[in-house]
Amino acid sequence: MSVKEKILEGKYNYFSGGTIYTEENFRVERAGGRKGNLTFYSEVLSRVKTGEFLKIYVEYEVTSSFDPVNVSVVRQLGPKESREDFQYDQKSKAITYIFETEGKKKFFEKIINALPHVAAPCFLTTMIMVNQKKIDPVQRTPYTVLTSKNIWNYDSQFTEGEVYIELQDLEPQTIIIDDNKLKATHCKILQVDENGTIKDLDHTVYLSRHFYIPYLAKFGDDIKIEVEFLKHYETRAEKFT
Repeated sequence: MSVKEKILEGKYNYFSGGTIYTEENFRVERAGGRKGNLTFYSEVLSRVKTGEFLKIYVEYEVTSSFDPVNVSVVRQLGPKESREDFQYDQKSKAITYIFETEGKKKFFEKIINALPHVAAPCFLTTMIMVNQKKIDPVQRTPYTVLTSKNIWNYDSQFTEGEVYIELQDLEPQTIIIDDNKLKATHCKILQVDENGTIKDLDHTVYLSRHFYIPYLAKFGDDIKIEVEFLKHYETRAEKFT
């Protein structure tokens, strides 16, 4: 078994109307040196209306070229627990999907020629696909994503869809978070509806230079997700790098 090296860790705060409603702690580890696989770990904690805490654990493994390998999502809410796994076979191009709850498993498999990425319920991996295919500086860049609506029960198989990333500025922009000036790539996430129409829902994101992990995102006028800290361990760690 390869020894894993922690290379990044950090935390996000989710705001609605200026109030924090969710926290996300994360880290990135690499196995087997610079050509080894990368795994993005995320723990999302959110209080629901009943007062209980919803806990979501994401493990998102990719190759050094950011081809998908395996994505696992575990949800816990009181006595409820579910697990999803997306496993990608690079030779057969097959995606194996496994959903497990209450000791029962459901399986679904599909061959997908395009290299897809999974829309995981965490902010850390929102833009992970940009590492595999760079954003076109002059036109919208399409990405294939897999989405599952299953949460506590298996209701349907995963679906394929597209999102578009649109670069807003050719040069990195300066943003200020907690009195820290950060250089970030500014872009928009554009959704595609059932009719294939590209929709601009005012989803704007600012990306760091570290695997394009986001620093900041704004979704409309009310929702904001902001990094609290990001430490990089391959050089001297600082609060922001």
